[in-house]
Amino acid sequence: MRLTRQTNYAMRILMYCAANTERLSRIPEIAAAYSVSELFLFKILQPLVENGLVETVRGRNGGVRLGRPAEQISLFDVVRVT
Repeated sequence: MRLTRQTNYAMRILMYCAANTERLSRIPEIAAAYSVSELFLFKILQPLVENGLVETVRGRNGGVRLGRPAEQISLFDVVRVT
């Protein structure tokens, strides 16, 4: 099974958020960590948010965090929504 580039980066976003559960992860730092554009990450985040895999917090101190515990998110969930 081949994963799309979008699914690959969606998994990376989720892993980054899972590794940083004590705080919100900001889009610019995720983009810098994986050398990808912020606009591409926003495109990938939209279906993840719509399906409850991640939550976003708007504003100056906003960011992204997992929508449910990492143990409850499967690869199938990510492939299905991306």
